[in-house]
Amino acid sequence: MTIREAPGTLTILDHDQLKASLHYLVLSPDQWVLEQLFVRPEQPLSLAVDLLKRFTSRAQAAQVTVKVLDPYAKRYFTQHPVPNLLAAHQLPVSGPQAVQPVDLNHHTEEE
Repeated sequence: MTIREAPGTLTILDHDQLKASLHYLVLSPDQWVLEQLFVRPEQPLSLAVDLLKRFTSRAQAAQVTVKVLDPYAKRYFTQHPVPNLLAAHQLPVSGPQAVQPVDLNHHTEEE
């Protein structure tokens, strides 16, 4: 398996089959947004860690701060802090202030 890099994307491929991907936006020369991390269900979560490590390395080399939207990536950076990488004032991933997932199957009587 190899990690391929393209603007805004890191992917892990095995014989040209996508196994995992990380997508980010370049907001400005000094700020990126880690938007989404995807690993195929049958693949090990270590692929996500590989992508996050490569992303971290790229972001540090570019000397940017990063806003993180992906919940798994937020948890990763909570457990593996990287000084001066994450932008301030991000939504927490745990505790009462954390954003809760939306239940798409829940309906109210008003609907």
